[in-house]
Amino acid sequence: MTSPTQQRDEVSRIAPTDASRALTIAREIKDPWFRCQALAHAAVFLPPPSRLGVIDEAFESAAELEDLNRAVTVSSWPLKALALSGETSRVQSEGTRLLASISKEPSPVRRADALRFLLGATASSQQPVAAQIAASLGAACLQPLQSGKRNKKGESLLERAIPVIARIDSSLASSLLSQLPESRAQRAAKAIEATRDQRIEKFLSWPNLRGPAA
Repeated sequence: MTSPTQQRDEVSRIAPTDASRALTIAREIKDPWFRCQALAHAAVFLPPPSRLGVIDEAFESAAELEDLNRAVTVSSWPLKALALSGETSRVQSEGTRLLASISKEPSPVRRADALRFLLGATASSQQPVAAQIAASLGAACLQPLQSGKRNKKGESLLERAIPVIARIDSSLASSLLSQLPESRAQRAAKAIEATRDQRIEKFLSWPNLRGPAA
């Protein structure tokens, strides 16, 4: 029996050459997580008249997930599909909606994990919501754990995300650097310089969705 993972991967493989068949397979996936991802993969290769409807199907699949963190995380795939399609107003509105949703997650670790995917989906969109997501990610990464302990996982995630944040809001990146432990801040500052001429997708590949021009 073909697994949901295999179905999603098949959709990703054939979508560039047979988007219609990819869409058929995507709609057959029972698991909403993998169906959401697969629909987004198919959508970016569909003609514009039908693309937005399929992206909406992907968001609807994500909404079937009961876990808030997982629902927001996987929604980054259709969110990136909107960005790749040049649907800037929808990127702003959907990104704002997802940002509001994940703000209800009490765990800073889980919140930051979802936010990094939203950042990856919107970083190249040049929309205000990308800066808002970056600020929320920084805050979550630096917030102490619910136990009161230092959020080392968050600091590590922020170190990796700083080069992207610097592209979106250099002042915010500088502020966040000053709040990281010195060793992490030094590595992050070097990474900003090392990646300055690279496309964001080269060092922030998630959600792993590519459009026809990628």
